[in-house]
Amino acid sequence: MDVAQALALATQRSGKLGGSAAAVTQSQEMVQANKGLGGPIIDVSTTGYSFDRTQGLGLGSVNTMLAGIHLPIELPTVPDSIDVRLRKSGVSVGVNAVWPVYTGGRIEGLKDVLGGRAAEAVATELQDRDEVQSSLLQRYFGVQAAARVAAVREAARQGVAEHLASARRLEAAGLIAKVDRLQADVAYEGTVREASKAQHELALAQRALAAMLAEAAPALTTPLFVDTRPLEPLTAYLARGDMGHPSLAVIQAKRAQTLAANKIEDSVHLPSVLAFGRVDPRAGQANWIAGVAVNLVLYEGIDRSAVLRAGHAAERRVNEIERQARQDIGLLVERNYRNVDQARVRFLSLRADDELAREVLRLRQKGLAEGVSTSLDLIDAQLNLAKVQAEQAGAAYEYSQALASLLGATGDLGQFAQRAASADIQLR
Repeated sequence: MDVAQALALATQRSGKLGGSAAAVTQSQEMVQANKGLGGPIIDVSTTGYSFDRTQGLGLGSVNTMLAGIHLPIELPTVPDSIDVRLRKSGVSVGVNAVWPVYTGGRIEGLKDVLGGRAAEAVATELQDRDEVQSSLLQRYFGVQAAARVAAVREAARQGVAEHLASARRLEAAGLIAKVDRLQADVAYEGTVREASKAQHELALAQRALAAMLAEAAPALTTPLFVDTRPLEPLTAYLARGDMGHPSLAVIQAKRAQTLAANKIEDSVHLPSVLAFGRVDPRAGQANWIAGVAVNLVLYEGIDRSAVLRAGHAAERRVNEIERQARQDIGLLVERNYRNVDQARVRFLSLRADDELAREVLRLRQKGLAEGVSTSLDLIDAQLNLAKVQAEQAGAAYEYSQALASLLGATGDLGQFAQRAASADIQLR
């Protein structure tokens, strides 16, 4: 698995990024859901009803009227009151419509708030993506460095073991003192400890990488690397960092939300106008009403002037945060830029040390064969070579991490795999 494949797999299987992606979807769906906000609202309401009511009717006036009429026959007496029972059932249907004609910017402000939240979710996802990928690069090349150190330490152990066997033969032949052989024993035990420690560190590094990839640690095909060619000028990286650092997009989304909230608060002092209507369609007739409602807040318990001042203070706060962030980003980019160059210079100096250590070991081996060097001289040369080679692996690892930090600070972390593949030194 090369580093590009590992980056893709870690991105795909990260729970953190899964949550970030869900947050983006949620915010974007809220924007879509409120896209038609401010348009007409039409609803249909229906009511089923039934009633049974007894109503008393007074008839005293009827008796008085009849008493003033002279008829040849006698009319029956009308009671002073009677009870009338009313019973009815039915269904009422109405169509209602409301259209916010003018809201002073409230609706537009709400849409802008939702848009700002969506932009913040996207920016946060990108920020989280960079964090996950930076962690992957740390673990990927941590395995490579640990594997290289483990191989170096094991080679040193084997080499010192051969020298120890030679020292024991020389002691038996009386050619070296016991103390020389004991020193060889001590040196060998030291290499055993270092080799065991390196193996444990390699196992931990592989376990950490496997946990991130959610599968057994694969064979890694992108080696430690160093590009000895000079970087672009610092000014180019500073310019990209000032535009592409992930945190700046989050700040800009925060600003959009603050401005939208202030727009909503400003609209409170403006009138709102609503058009409304209702139709009750019935058999043979239709009752309807239509009109326009205007609302203007004259007084409320909230001090709107203070609210507006708070909103403008929030604007200034975002501006100050951005100003400070740009300063910090500039320092971060420069520090990482210099770290990359420092790791490159350190690695190159260790290459010279490696060449020297190899030559010293060769001379000690030759000298031992000719009787001008001792086993201890040879062991010291072997251990020094292992030390230099382990430091080389450490310097190459530092280079990869400094480069990842530099590209992350400029928003260019996606270029890392390409930079690794095109480096002129590959530690295979």
